[in-house]
Amino acid sequence: MKINNIKALRNYLYQNTGFTKRTVNNVIKSLGFPMRGSGGIFNDLSIKFENCAKHGAKGGFCGFILYSETVAFFMVNRKDIVSHMEQSAADMGIDIIAMIQGFGIFHNCDKPKPSEVGRALWDSKRNHELTELYNVFAWYALEEVSHIWYRYLEEHFI
Repeated sequence: MKINNIKALRNYLYQNTGFTKRTVNNVIKSLGFPMRGSGGIFNDLSIKFENCAKHGAKGGFCGFILYSETVAFFMVNRKDIVSHMEQSAADMGIDIIAMIQGFGIFHNCDKPKPSEVGRALWDSKRNHELTELYNVFAWYALEEVSHIWYRYLEEHFI
């Protein structure tokens, strides 16, 4: 199956990421892309996902740079992102708190406290002290979507 337009890419991501259509669409919209398109616009989105998969979201991707963007993205998609992280931790056989503390972003700095991670995950009220964790959770969604697309590229083109 060759995917060569954004609609087909979205359908592939819906079926393979474990995220809802809403979250997948919000990732694409936050990156500044329309929900349909082919040719150059599709190639540009594909390259963004490939670069994110290779280098991580901390490399800076439109819509995922400023805290105002990432916090808003996480708040809108919170339920789905948390559910995805819970399932990922369960699939790995580890506690979600330990999984998050093990994220690469925390390798060269103090890991967040378990209580902070728990509040960021499950307290529906926004807490400004947890902004950096909300940012990391938004990046998690972007990176997970990007990795699924990159696996498709590896299987079909690389």
